[in-house]
Amino acid sequence: MAKFTRVLVGHDGGEHAEDALALGELIANRSGAELVLASVVPHPVGGSIVPALPAEAYTELTDKARASLEAVADRVGATFEVEQSSSASHGLSSVADRTGADLVIVGSSPRAAEGHTRAGRKARQLMSGGDCAVAIAPDGFRERASLERIGVGIDGSPESRLAAETAIELAADGSDFQLLSVAAGFADEWGRWGATYPLAEMAEATHEAASLLLDEMAAVVPDRLTTQKVLLEGTAPIQLAEASAALDLLCLGSRAYGPVRRVLLGSVSSDVVNHAASAVLVVPRSDQTQD
Repeated sequence: MAKFTRVLVGHDGGEHAEDALALGELIANRSGAELVLASVVPHPVGGSIVPALPAEAYTELTDKARASLEAVADRVGATFEVEQSSSASHGLSSVADRTGADLVIVGSSPRAAEGHTRAGRKARQLMSGGDCAVAIAPDGFRERASLERIGVGIDGSPESRLAAETAIELAADGSDFQLLSVAAGFADEWGRWGATYPLAEMAEATHEAASLLLDEMAAVVPDRLTTQKVLLEGTAPIQLAEASAALDLLCLGSRAYGPVRRVLLGSVSSDVVNHAASAVLVVPRSDQTQD
């Protein structure tokens, strides 16, 4: 997964779709990948609650989606696909399978805070077992599109190492590259009912482990990048989301268990994709990450 060959952008014509497109163009150019746009229209059939679209209305809807997407594709020099599906995420997954895409990019939910990401239903479904990486562009990314500051969350797992490899491939020569490791925060003492337990030693051990991990990963980052080791303290999702304010793109590994070649949100990535101040990219597990 270190290098992408075909980048698929979900584009429904909205402003957040333009955010996704801006991110897709940058990653495709950086990777030398083909850029593909996709729009999903509903099947012309109804159910027990939702009536079927009249044939004329469905044809008009499809034609409008195709014309709109073709205009955008011509503008950015991309190919495009219009897919019929019962859901946007299923339709994008089908296009990804058919075109051989290894990265799908979507925009944030309309409920995203200004300048932040928020994974809507489409993004979360794509991150629930899909076999290619998924990225979410933050609100307004189109107005400040850049990939000059890339970071990766590392925890020593094979999944985070794969995310680091991907981040390194996307980073341009001389650009800022951040390795982010979070040491759990502990109070000096913790207890209840009058009994306390010293946690200073545990906190010190956690900091030492995180620091050693940063040193280990920094040793494999190529000299062409300006590497910064960032040791954070506290709750991982909160710290990573806050640290993303200094980044253009934050790369994360998938959940550390589940089927290989699938992307699954873990507890950390699940929270980060809802609060990050940068674009977020989650890579799937590979055969090398299987225990």
